[in-house]
Amino acid sequence: MQDLIKRYFWVLGALVVLVCAVFAAKATSHVVEAKFLGDSSKTPRVHAVVPSPMEPVKQARSKDGTSFATRNMFCSECTPAVTQPVNTDPSQISTTSLPLVLLATMVSEKEQGSYATIVNTSTDQQGAYAIGDPIPGASGKLKEIHFKYVDFENGGHIERLVLAGATAPMPTPVAAAEPAPSGDGDKDDLQASIDNGIKKIDDNNYEIDKSLVDKVLANPMAVAKGARVVPAVKNGKPDGFKLYAIRPSSVYSKLGLANGDTLQSINGFELTSADKALEVYTKLREATSLEVEVTRRGKPMTLKYSIR
Repeated sequence: MQDLIKRYFWVLGALVVLVCAVFAAKATSHVVEAKFLGDSSKTPRVHAVVPSPMEPVKQARSKDGTSFATRNMFCSECTPAVTQPVNTDPSQISTTSLPLVLLATMVSEKEQGSYATIVNTSTDQQGAYAIGDPIPGASGKLKEIHFKYVDFENGGHIERLVLAGATAPMPTPVAAAEPAPSGDGDKDDLQASIDNGIKKIDDNNYEIDKSLVDKVLANPMAVAKGARVVPAVKNGKPDGFKLYAIRPSSVYSKLGLANGDTLQSINGFELTSADKALEVYTKLREATSLEVEVTRRGKPMTLKYSIR
């Protein structure tokens, strides 16, 4: 046993040396770390961080094609034209210079029931126009209808067309009026008078109650709504008044008049203009009989009325 220990005793010395070497290495590493890797007394150098350039934000796509439609494809820097507002100041409305003639107007309490008969003398185009309808020869639409004139849009401003032989007054502010009482009772009474006050003898002869005539003369606007009456023009000249849209219950229908009839004369007085019709109306207020010359489907006929 002693021989064995003596033989391998050097191994114990080697282990001791190895352990000492390990501890010495660790001690050396701590010394070096403390000297070279410890906190420095100098302020550390800070490098400024340069921000990276931002990428352009992509615009979201839109399905609205308004900007594309209004853009000038031949000039990317041009701005779209701005639509000028229409001048509606009554004090600045001037008479139109267009070749238009206002033959007649029919003014109703409701806008959709008002019409104006206008002729374009350069093209002989004629028609009855309501508010909102385009005017022949003008770039705009009909705006207002009055008894003696109409206003319409043309070239970005309002122009006025006056009834032939009349002078249109300038519009003035009107104080708000109190609403009128309902006239349903008067309408029913007038309709009853129309139904009972006209008697048909045959296709060409009728009897009219004098009380009905008085009621019609007292309220002509109520009767005027029963049909559209527009001036007729033949070969560029006035040729009576034509009837359209006659209501079955109206006085026109009860008197035997039909759609498309043209009133030529009454008791020999020709109806060639609105002024002439007003003159005839004044002369025949007290008449006891009427003979009305009518053109129906191109053929003349006479309707006779006796007032009792």
